[in-house]
Amino acid sequence: MIEKRERLISKDYLLVILSATGTCFVNYFFFSTLTPYVTMLTGSALRAGLMTTVYSLAALAARPVTGILADKSGRVKLLTMGAVLCALTCAGFSVFTVFSLMLMMLIIRGLNGIGFGMHSTCAGAVVADVVPKSRLTEGIGYFGLYSTVGQMIAPSIALAIVAGGTVGEYRIMFLLSMVLCVFSAVCSCGLTYERKRRKNAQSYDGGEVILNETESENDVEEQPVKTLLGFEYAVFAPVAVLILMFLAQTSIMSYITVFAQWRGFGNVGLYFAFSAIGTLLSRLFFGRIADSRGADIVIIPGIIIFAICLAIMPSVGSMLQLALLALPCGIAQGMVLPTFNSMLFKRCSPLHRGTASGAYYAAIDVGFAIGAPILGAVADVLDYRYIYWVSAVLAALALLLYVLIASDKRYNKTRTQV
Repeated sequence: MIEKRERLISKDYLLVILSATGTCFVNYFFFSTLTPYVTMLTGSALRAGLMTTVYSLAALAARPVTGILADKSGRVKLLTMGAVLCALTCAGFSVFTVFSLMLMMLIIRGLNGIGFGMHSTCAGAVVADVVPKSRLTEGIGYFGLYSTVGQMIAPSIALAIVAGGTVGEYRIMFLLSMVLCVFSAVCSCGLTYERKRRKNAQSYDGGEVILNETESENDVEEQPVKTLLGFEYAVFAPVAVLILMFLAQTSIMSYITVFAQWRGFGNVGLYFAFSAIGTLLSRLFFGRIADSRGADIVIIPGIIIFAICLAIMPSVGSMLQLALLALPCGIAQGMVLPTFNSMLFKRCSPLHRGTASGAYYAAIDVGFAIGAPILGAVADVLDYRYIYWVSAVLAALALLLYVLIASDKRYNKTRTQV
């Protein structure tokens, strides 16, 4: 007999994808245009760099607080508040195309980081709430495609709008960003699952649990409840591996453009296109495998492929070779990252889905925040080839750490001993 699979697609699942897509596009708009914009207004590349630093630190600080509050008071309210805050900051940037006060712009960018940190953290928790437990990795993999689409499309849209480099063009881009954030807020308001499941809420350790439709009270009671700073102990081992992975990933996100220019390859748009295709393909297939056969069978080969791609990257001799290498690199990222994301949810009780989501995104922030200056120093002392060799070593260390402390095999053995 063919086993009937639980339904994955629902109204709330589609709404949270649309909501996340709106703020994601704005995020990529700003990543591709805000640095030249601030440089144009202030004449300082250092001040432009501070905008990224303030944003990253604000988002990182917002995530654990948001996770704890979302677990106690619900995700939807904070998801909507995050999108509204992003919309207000976009409007603020539009105003300061006229009044280019650096301090105010830094404050607005910091608030923008808080808003995005709130929204992305809650969006991940909402997905874990509305997706059937038996298809969690698959559902998170499909959900993450919004980021892949944003990476492929959003920078081109933003750069086309501000192609002339005038203040008026930037104001149009900021206003469009505000509209997208309002769209995200409207989609967030349409989420109804918390209200529908309120009758199933269980009093648990002083908080409320909104149970997934495929979960029971017993599922909650079997989960570990000991926490540190609001995070369940089960998140720390996977997060340690993730930080190493994102340290390595920084070599691509922050330095692939400069590396390609240094090697004389020209525009790296082709690299990102092939990488996005690889990520798209892997997210469509490997989530099902992880759900049915466990995380190890997906994560371990994914990290190996990623490390090999990084080790080979300094040896490529043309843009075409670099783009072809992007395909397996994107596949590896699509294998590893959503599987880790679902792992955090599976190892935590429903009460702590908000903090589990916050832990995942905090690993991204920490990895990029630490990785960028470290790898930049490597490039200054040696050259850009060594960035990728160092990153390959970091990926190999992530694999070793995963096998030793974070794998399903290790986790299940520890639970059995307890």
